[in-house]
Amino acid sequence: MTSLDTVRGDLALVILYLNKAEARDKICRAIQYGSKFLSNGEPGPAQNVDKSTSLARKVFRLFKVYYCIIVCLVRISN
Repeated sequence: MTSLDTVRGDLALVILYLNKAEARDKICRAIQYGSKFLSNGEPGPAQNVDKSTSLARKVFRLFKVYYCIIVCLVRISN
């Protein structure tokens, strides 16, 4: 197995992981808290990243609830 095959396999696992909404939320959470730590409450680029990732996480959580409602409705109808 060549190193290129190994990289492709690892990349495939990363893509499978990122296809899940929970994974994207966890990555955004790490970015948000890291930028919050770096900004130290001061205005600047790090605080802008904090605000942007906060909004993105709200959207992820909203769609997570929406998905749960759809799953429940499908199970009830069956």
